Amino acid sequence: MLKIVLDPGHGGNDPGATNGSHYEKNFNLSIAGETARHINRRYNAAVYLTRISDITMELSERANFANDLKAHYFVSLHINAGRGTGFESYIYTGAGAATRSYRDLLHDRVAAFYKTKGFPDRGKKSADFAVLRDTAMPAILLENLFIDNSHDLSLLTNRTGLMQLGEAIGEGIARALQLNTKTAGTGATPTRIPTAASPAKARQLLKSRNPAAPDYVAIYVKMGDIYRIRWDAVFAQSLKETAYWKFGGDVRPEQNNFAGLDAFNGREGASFATPETGIEAQFQHWHAYFYGNKLPPGRPVLDPRRNAVLSAGWGGTLHAVEDLGGKWAPSPDYGVSIVRDYMTKFVDEVTPSPPRPANSPQNSGGWNPQAEIDRLKNDGLIVNDHLPNTPVTWGEFAAVLNRLRDRLSPGTRQ
Repeated sequence: MLKIVLDPGHGGNDPGATNGSHYEKNFNLSIAGETARHINRRYNAAVYLTRISDITMELSERANFANDLKAHYFVSLHINAGRGTGFESYIYTGAGAATRSYRDLLHDRVAAFYKTKGFPDRGKKSADFAVLRDTAMPAILLENLFIDNSHDLSLLTNRTGLMQLGEAIGEGIARALQLNTKTAGTGATPTRIPTAASPAKARQLLKSRNPAAPDYVAIYVKMGDIYRIRWDAVFAQSLKETAYWKFGGDVRPEQNNFAGLDAFNGREGASFATPETGIEAQFQHWHAYFYGNKLPPGRPVLDPRRNAVLSAGWGGTLHAVEDLGGKWAPSPDYGVSIVRDYMTKFVDEVTPSPPRPANSPQNSGGWNPQAEIDRLKNDGLIVNDHLPNTPVTWGEFAAVLNRLRDRLSPGTRQ
């Protein structure tokens, strides 16, 4: 599956361009979120954000994040300043043909959207920007309007306008990469995007169900920033697994295990020294499913079941909360339940998905066809990205089979 990295420029201590109470960093994050949501809804692609909240990131961290993922496309999102107006895009001065081709298709789609709103196309440009130079894949930087122009700002501060802009960027990316449209959803609640969930509403829900429950919401928010996973989904899972911190199953409260890690077949599960280490282990388990093998820099391995996810071939293959069904727990409805029965009670933006049939191909025996394809690619038996429903020719089948024969019997074929 193609991997797309969206990079909301600036963040944390770096506000970017400003105009009174309006900060570029916030607009960039909103646009990235809308773009990710559109692609996740419509296309078969894995979308990642360099940041999903207001944190400080060096330019090298952004490039390294995309390079470590082996992403196929990098899109950096910015807002201009200088009292101009309109839209422009940049690629690296020494960019190759693929980057130029992608840029033309994406730029033209976004410029067409802006034209309908009365904004000019300022052109396709090149520059020696670090995030364009240091990324190992085709990359583009979009300058979306001017923060210090009142006409431009009127679109940036309009919720509908931002949604339409995210759709235009998403459609441009889809056109550039020739993304396949989804024929059947694999889950409606993406995890690698910003969330508008309110920590106060999360606390209110928990206290309404269990007044004696401890307050660990701030830890979930903190870990969400570190692991680039929406904290509200992980917190909702803990509400489900602990019965609103009332427990009552195989795991005891003093174990600080709020996700049932390593608790199966009558086992009491893992124990952690503090609530924070237990919650971080839970995030690491999600991270294995949604990002793969490499943890964020400087984080110790705490999850006792991390290798089980990776050895099963599920590392980095999931994209939505609903995809956890049949993997984290045997029930195909497990992820759906997290969203339907818990997230919807405190997250306004979430829409519950229907239950998945137990005999669905994606859930039967925990089988994930895309993960099987990804394993073949990782092992070098196939060399390109393929979707499960793409037809295979006899020539392609023979190539894969012969690579396997070479692997099993090196030096025996002529």
